[in-house]
Amino acid sequence: MMGYPLARVRQEVAFLGRQVHWALTELLDLDHEERLHWVREVAAGMEGDGRP
Repeated sequence: MMGYPLARVRQEVAFLGRQVHWALTELLDLDHEERLHWVREVAAGMEGDGRP
């Protein structure tokens, strides 16, 4: 079974680290689905879609 691509994990962690200033350990503790959820939420907020 192949895992989630390391390059993608690094992109997601870097994005969230820049935008929400969470510590690396906090970001790495998130499972894949939870991290993707936050990437989407933060990105949506950056697009100005009116969500909090």
